[in-house]
Amino acid sequence: MSGETDTSSGPRPRTQAAIGAGLLLLALAIWLDAARLPPPNVVGVGPSAPMRLVAVLVVALAVAHGVAAWQRRALDTPATQRGNHASLAWVMAALLGLIAMLQLGGGFVIGSAWLFVGTARGFGEKISAKSVGIGAVLAALVYLFFTRVLSLALPAGPLERLLMG
Repeated sequence: MSGETDTSSGPRPRTQAAIGAGLLLLALAIWLDAARLPPPNVVGVGPSAPMRLVAVLVVALAVAHGVAAWQRRALDTPATQRGNHASLAWVMAALLGLIAMLQLGGGFVIGSAWLFVGTARGFGEKISAKSVGIGAVLAALVYLFFTRVLSLALPAGPLERLLMG
């Protein structure tokens, strides 16, 4: 193609806008639910802080969907769009792998690293030592943040037991 943008994959603009609206409603529900939680007993982060953070991130996703829908609408994409089934299969396999890893006792870090690698593959990145390393480091940081800073329990596997002693 001669410098044209390929818009044949992905949801239609109306679908993207509907997803964005749904995400806004979800963020509102999360925020209202967080407002009903009790304040922290001591100085620091209370139980509503993570939920408010998630609500803000969901709003950011909603805005991104709205902007993408607006841009696609401006490009006047064809009505005969099809999804990328191979990418969807990679992302779903990554999610199912995370669930299986947690159920089989593999732990959060290994399962989340697999989720990162599988999702990256679904978005076109080749599976390499670099993507595995990035996924493992991010998963370990998330695990340490949730267990040490927020004092929440995440499923521990052999790698978590090695990290935590």
